[in-house]
Amino acid sequence: MRPAVLSASRRALLRAAAALLPAAALGGCGFQLRGSTNLAFATLYIQGPDNSPFVIALKRRIAATTATRLTTDAKSAQAVFTLLGETQTQTPQAYNADGTVAQYQLRDTVRFTLTTPQGKVLIAPTELTQTSNLSYSSSATLAKANESDLLYRGMREELIDRLMFQLAAVRER
Repeated sequence: MRPAVLSASRRALLRAAAALLPAAALGGCGFQLRGSTNLAFATLYIQGPDNSPFVIALKRRIAATTATRLTTDAKSAQAVFTLLGETQTQTPQAYNADGTVAQYQLRDTVRFTLTTPQGKVLIAPTELTQTSNLSYSSSATLAKANESDLLYRGMREELIDRLMFQLAAVRER
């Protein structure tokens, strides 16, 4: 028996179908690139420590992904975001046989509120928390410190994602 030989046009058709299959699968699952966020207010004042990594990252995200303009004066803004608190904690979760820590739980928590300049509450004081686990080895202290920083940065970005969903849901009544 002779093996079947595919014509050049048939091979080209099969290649095109194989190339389109992943794109069709991604489109069918609802995948969509993160676009801009529509906020109900055109101007926003962010109140919090200027050197806070959370405030810096939030300002960057709002400037990059929304049409909302950040102001330097609370009275000229339609909404005022106030960072009430930001804490990062590291709690031991597991220990080795010799009593040294083998794993930590990292926790990043932010508390905030959103009001109008006149004091009307748009979002009541809210707390968002993100956690992550970090295995630890005393022989790799510097590497684990760097890994911890990366995990905190990722948790901060996730907190900002969650905050942006809440800001997008605000509708002034």
